[in-house]
Amino acid sequence: VRFQSLGLQGLIEMLVFLGILLVGFWYAWKKGALEWD
Repeated sequence: VRFQSLGLQGLIEMLVFLGILLVGFWYAWKKGALEWD
């Protein structure tokens, strides 16, 4: 992957994608979906 060719738009899109993943992970963690019994 060439980060130079992505530019600012590619960086913003990656940050948005990671943000969505983190929000989903945080939601699952708060709901107790990650607890192992």
